[in-house]
Amino acid sequence: MRLIDLNSLDVYFNLAAEAYFLHQTTESVLILWRSEKAVVCGKHQNICAEINVDYCKLNGIAPARRISGGGTVFHDLGNVNFTFIQPIGDSLDKAVDYKQFLEPVRKVLRGMGVETSYSLRHDLLFGEDKISGNAQHIYQQGRRVLHHGTLLFNANLKALGGTLHAKGTYIDKAVKSNRSTVTNLGEHFPKYTDMESVLADLRAGFEVLYGTKFGGLPNEEQEIIDQLRSSKFAHESWIFGYSPSFSATKQISTPDLGEINWTWNIQKGLVESVMVQHQHTLELLLQNECSMMIGKPYYGEEIRSLLSSYSLFDNKFYYQLF
Repeated sequence: MRLIDLNSLDVYFNLAAEAYFLHQTTESVLILWRSEKAVVCGKHQNICAEINVDYCKLNGIAPARRISGGGTVFHDLGNVNFTFIQPIGDSLDKAVDYKQFLEPVRKVLRGMGVETSYSLRHDLLFGEDKISGNAQHIYQQGRRVLHHGTLLFNANLKALGGTLHAKGTYIDKAVKSNRSTVTNLGEHFPKYTDMESVLADLRAGFEVLYGTKFGGLPNEEQEIIDQLRSSKFAHESWIFGYSPSFSATKQISTPDLGEINWTWNIQKGLVESVMVQHQHTLELLLQNECSMMIGKPYYGEEIRSLLSSYSLFDNKFYYQLF
């Protein structure tokens, strides 16, 4: 088992690193990593229905999409992520086995004085509260499995709550997140509000368990991962465009007109149709602007520019809408 400590705090680089080791290598690896503030949705989710985009923009939280399924999770520097990648052997039937990856994590946590248990959805619990959400992805062509999870030690749970609430009503066939009551381990173990202590103890525990040391990435691997970051994981076509088709109904308030209803139909991240109506008169508004939005990315600067050119709207109302 190769133990890798990613020095990057960029969520897009870190997600690209997972994809690189899954798709382009054959070795077994365990990666420990952290990211600056980010919200990461599962591959098959409608990110627009999962997150509060305006809250993310206002608070510098990066939206991202990973290659595994499962629900949306919040990352910041108080959260440690672990990723196991390894061959699956001869049988796909036994490939999805959360406990084979979570038992080593539980053993290391136990050595740190933290006793955990399983939820019915294969999350790790401390007491009755969730401290770790997990997901897996099978790369069938390469016969490899990726398992990754989060560990909450000192995360900003207020930001987590604000991030994971989308505005409006969405109709789609995407996988929905299950919300759980969560807790930080630092609330119960004061030593583990210090993330350097957390990382040191996690590294030490895994090094004893696997009999090898953590190392970084050589330059050639960093260059490959950087390219994958730019071409896919940081690109809006992956983050937003990969979402299933959906329709959304939203409402904003303006001082002059009061409440205004918006109805969007989105295909592959692009606006297929949009209608704006005044709540009381049902008068159609912004017809010219709406027609100019067709074919544009749902979350994009072009739509913001179109709205900001209209006298009723400024950034405040844009953030209400998204």
